[in-house]
Amino acid sequence: MRTADAAPTRLRVIFSGRRGWLLFALLFTEFGGAVQSIAYSSVLPIATTDLHGTSLYGATLAAGSFTEILVLAIGPAPFSRLRPVALLGTATTLYVLGSALSVAAVVMPMVLIGTIVRGIAGGMLAGFGLSILGGLFEDRERTRVYGLFAMMWMLPSIVGPAVNAAVTIAWGWRAALAWPAILVIVGRVLIAKQLKLVPWKRSTARRPSPTWAITLLGGLVLATLSPMPNGTAGIVLLAVGCLLASTASLRILRGQVGPERARLGKVMLLYLLCLCYFGGAGVVSLAAITGLGHGIVAGTIAVGAGLLAWSLTGFKPELADRWLPKPQVAGLVLVTLGLFAALLTQTAVGGTPALVVLISGWFVAGAGMGIAYPRFSASAMDDLPSDRILPVATAIAFSETAATAIAGFIGGGTYSLARSLALSPTSALSWAFSLLAVFGVTSIVLYRQLWGEH
Repeated sequence: MRTADAAPTRLRVIFSGRRGWLLFALLFTEFGGAVQSIAYSSVLPIATTDLHGTSLYGATLAAGSFTEILVLAIGPAPFSRLRPVALLGTATTLYVLGSALSVAAVVMPMVLIGTIVRGIAGGMLAGFGLSILGGLFEDRERTRVYGLFAMMWMLPSIVGPAVNAAVTIAWGWRAALAWPAILVIVGRVLIAKQLKLVPWKRSTARRPSPTWAITLLGGLVLATLSPMPNGTAGIVLLAVGCLLASTASLRILRGQVGPERARLGKVMLLYLLCLCYFGGAGVVSLAAITGLGHGIVAGTIAVGAGLLAWSLTGFKPELADRWLPKPQVAGLVLVTLGLFAALLTQTAVGGTPALVVLISGWFVAGAGMGIAYPRFSASAMDDLPSDRILPVATAIAFSETAATAIAGFIGGGTYSLARSLALSPTSALSWAFSLLAVFGVTSIVLYRQLWGEH
């Protein structure tokens, strides 16, 4: 899995020629998407109040992710006959329609419908950029290229909330939703100008099984409903929902990737990696604020430490190749250690040292993501024939999206249920971090089973 003997891929090589312009366009679009994602989550509560749509807030917040997951679960088969220009054009048209509905909404259902339409568009293109990169960049270049995408989330994560707050105060929530969409559209136009470079061949994607797509959606719905009943019933709903969603996700991945043991193993490890990190990221701020009694600044620093480390290590992946004999498994170990460090702050370490351990531990977890995430994503597409690029790229996108959704239930859902059972905040957080750490250990064991000491 390593390419340590290969010379480091320099940025001037990656960004040279028309291929470099296409990569720039993809990165710019990713940046716009990151800005919009942060703006949407920040502004939605204000829009909900303005439109008197409190009852639809939860459904609207989840609708985009649910729709995107469902489209990805269906897989590339419905879109495999579309040429890149047609696919990009169709998805962008839906994206503009969904964004316009949300921005122009006069009632909350318009925001909900707009979010659903944008989710469909996002699902259609989720594997699009990955398939382009898989076709244009060699195996040894791809890890560096994938690592660059993490950088596109760092600046929006740091300054995005402040910028969106300023835009909302000056021009209202509609402007805060509209301006990031313009960035995305500009990026799509730049991509379209270079699409003739993209090698295209009709995909051999399999027809998806609707059974597993329905099972996945049903599991997510059950997990979503788990906070409603009290006590044991809520625990059962959460456990059954997560189990159904995880089982369906892995079966869907198996169908999209195919029977190749090594390639499927990489995508499954990517799934576990995302589940562990994003599950922890969802509650690490709670650990600082509610668990340790610090303010929002401490919570923000803890979350930002992971994002910063991810961006830095993803930007220079060759450093890990020099220092670590097995970068992929090292990344899994670091994320798992970050979860155990967070667990310690809720069980054994107290006071100011606990906050230091929490922030340091989550920085370590972010470094693990920066090391492992681009490598599993990139190596899953090594040596692929052109007609298999789109299905595998879609599987990679689906593994991350589904794992992130389920991670929220395992982390945040466990915390909420534990609190409903009158457990203390530290005890509730301990349960959440413990469950996520179990998945981290599982990922390390799976890696060793698949590759052993090789």
